[in-house]
Amino acid sequence: MASPDERFPGGITVLIPAFNEEGALESTIRAILACARVAEDFEVIVIDDGSKDRTAEVAARLPVTLVRHPVNRGYGSSLISGMRRAKHDWIMIADADGTYPLEDIPRLLAEAKVADMVVGARTGSEVHVPLLRRPGKWIITRLAEYLSQTRIPDLNSGFRIFRKEAAMRFISLYPEGFSFTTTITLAFMTNGYHVVFVPINYHKRVGKSSIKPLRDFTGFFILIIRICACFRPLNVFIPPALFFLAAGIGKGIVDYVGQGHLGLLAIAAALTGVQMIFIGLLADLIDRRMKL
Repeated sequence: MASPDERFPGGITVLIPAFNEEGALESTIRAILACARVAEDFEVIVIDDGSKDRTAEVAARLPVTLVRHPVNRGYGSSLISGMRRAKHDWIMIADADGTYPLEDIPRLLAEAKVADMVVGARTGSEVHVPLLRRPGKWIITRLAEYLSQTRIPDLNSGFRIFRKEAAMRFISLYPEGFSFTTTITLAFMTNGYHVVFVPINYHKRVGKSSIKPLRDFTGFFILIIRICACFRPLNVFIPPALFFLAAGIGKGIVDYVGQGHLGLLAIAAALTGVQMIFIGLLADLIDRRMKL
């Protein structure tokens, strides 16, 4: 493990997406700037995503670059706008609501010297995740681990640092909403990039969250399957294919023993399984060809 006391070789661009975050934005920026000495150059970009409060005014009086969206376009859109404006090879993202321990920036930067992405995993001793979100978060994480065949301590932490060049490779996949972090995590982990998870605490947020648990859970669920279908298609197609194939064979045995012939349901289930296997193999072949 690298020492957090050593200076990071190179520049860092910190992106702070903000939507109606006037309450905690200034303290967040000052906490980030207090860590500027750990890198050779430090750039902070605040993306005001169509805020209705004084978020832009607060950012404008601080030593940061302000990017403004005339209307609310979403968390992912804000980060994409910031990535396109970033001048450094390394990008760090952090929320403006006071939830992340920004004093841990040196710890993340220390690990970035030997990784492509470092994620502040909310697995510390003090983690304040609303009870309503915990079941959905657990289910989504287990699904992502199963499909990616990789252990993921925190799938969608908004406090991380990553190589800009690697992140821009998948820019067409990033959604406009909160599932940006889920997408970039899976994209890196299923494409051979070295991802390190550093345990951090997670504080109670300042202000009101714009996350809607039920809607976002559904979106995350579909997104994980879609991303893994792009990068690990066999993990998506083969399990249900084997289920249908086994169900068809089982139903066929029952039909033949009881009726002396195969029923249409048995044939349809078995053929569905076979088709899904070939679709998975074709998708895997396409994915491998794209990586050449």
